[in-house]
Amino acid sequence: MKKNKTKVIAPILLSGVMVAAVCGGCAGRPPAADNLDLSISIESIQAKYDASLYEYGGEPVTIRMSHWDSDGATLERAVLETLLTAFKNRYPTIEVKLDIISDYENTYATNIATDDLHDVFMVSDGVFTNWSTGGKMVNLTPYIQASELVDTDGMYESVVTRYQYDSVTGLTGSGAQLVMPRDISAHVMYYNKDYFAEKGVQAPPSDRIMTLDEAVTMWQALTERDGAGNIDVYGVAGIEMEGLVWSAGGDFLNDSRTGFPTDPNDLNALKKAYGFLQDAYFKYEVTPPSEFSSGMDPTTLFSQQRVATVIGGSWNVSSFRTLSFDWDIAYAPAFPENPTHNSWSGSVGYAISNACKNKEAAWKLVEYVGSKEGQEILSATGFQFPLYESIGLSEEYLKRESQLKPNNYEVFIHSVAEQPAGTWMYTKSTQWKELGYDMFSEYILDKNENNRWTIEKFLERVKSAVNQYLA
Repeated sequence: MKKNKTKVIAPILLSGVMVAAVCGGCAGRPPAADNLDLSISIESIQAKYDASLYEYGGEPVTIRMSHWDSDGATLERAVLETLLTAFKNRYPTIEVKLDIISDYENTYATNIATDDLHDVFMVSDGVFTNWSTGGKMVNLTPYIQASELVDTDGMYESVVTRYQYDSVTGLTGSGAQLVMPRDISAHVMYYNKDYFAEKGVQAPPSDRIMTLDEAVTMWQALTERDGAGNIDVYGVAGIEMEGLVWSAGGDFLNDSRTGFPTDPNDLNALKKAYGFLQDAYFKYEVTPPSEFSSGMDPTTLFSQQRVATVIGGSWNVSSFRTLSFDWDIAYAPAFPENPTHNSWSGSVGYAISNACKNKEAAWKLVEYVGSKEGQEILSATGFQFPLYESIGLSEEYLKRESQLKPNNYEVFIHSVAEQPAGTWMYTKSTQWKELGYDMFSEYILDKNENNRWTIEKFLERVKSAVNQYLA
């Protein structure tokens, strides 16, 4: 369910770094068909929960529901229909007509503008900032407060608050709950266990977050050179700027999100983070330049064993389970100032249209998505994490997922509990990021040292662009 919108403008690291800048709703790519378990026993899961809590006293009704096709309409539909089968068991008089829509965020933006809305429609965190301001979504807060099935206090905090909108301040992160979250992603460091063993390098820890200093030493030890001294295998691909800046204790905008930051902590963090990015190429030589990658993205380089590790999202698991070599995961390395904010997480959820004629029935559907039963059914397909940490860290869940790989599956669960939403949620437009930080990053990575910008020059140019596009 990951959707990349960013134009790649610089060396290969930027295809991993910069794509995160505007990638919303990145809860994970659809698994390959042979890794998706649609034979789960719905009845056995439902038997765990109190049937008397699932009540609907209204007239029989049909609810229209929309969802994107992401990278596979067949799989998206199959997963949702598994959930809807379980929903029908609980609410036999509520029919759900499911529409899978291609190019969803662009297509449905028109629906938003013209009030052509489904009763229940999908909202990714990548578009929530724009879609939340038009008064098109029902405030779910009173419904949630009265619900015996949904416990948002038991969900990961960031997946709940990212769908809140304060109409007074115009900011997300607090206020009315307009969307029921359905899923959430996480970023980790995947590593090639076979290659580590071949090189005699100790595997990264699974019980803590490595510092970037530790990681550089490890990545350099994994570097492989040919007889001519050219690098055949690099240590890492996919390093992300969000994780670098946040873990260094800073941010990309000021607290009010109205301009380039002025706080010394933010400025020091930006300098430290982008300085590390530059050093990763030219001083440490641990990450591949564009000529090495030939247009391949970081996960493809990892799959082809041309990099020993890759910082990637949880959506890579299903495809990686088909790799010919052994692999596992560890926490994404970070600076020590704020290490748990070592990357971003993505999510999608569902809103109820204010124009819906049967909000009670629509709420039953949205409530079911966010219920523990609904989350357990969705996660049992292998399509996503459960939103409840109590399910994600349960012995049953961890045993099932660890048997399929990765062995260190709990790293995902702990990571997603800490990683915040991406910078695409900061403001309605992402031009300040795309045409500021992202576009000018290529100049600090110029292969010609005489043309390469210093970090100071880079930040000055970024400051001007950010303030221009936020004005």
